[in-house]
Amino acid sequence: MGMLFYRYMAKKVEYVGLSIKELQHQLEGIRMAFVKNNETSKISLVVEEMDPIQAKLFSRLELNEFLN
Repeated sequence: MGMLFYRYMAKKVEYVGLSIKELQHQLEGIRMAFVKNNETSKISLVVEEMDPIQAKLFSRLELNEFLN
């Protein structure tokens, strides 16, 4: 099942030109964190800084949908 999912993602991002192993490595590098605003006590989910390849993957896979 995992390989099928990786193949699906590879197909979706094929223009990036990564192998399955490189795709896995880049996706593992995309980090998210919870940040608390001390003034309002509101907690937000934010994405840490990404390299250009990770930013392309983030955009192409529409991972921003998980931030809301």
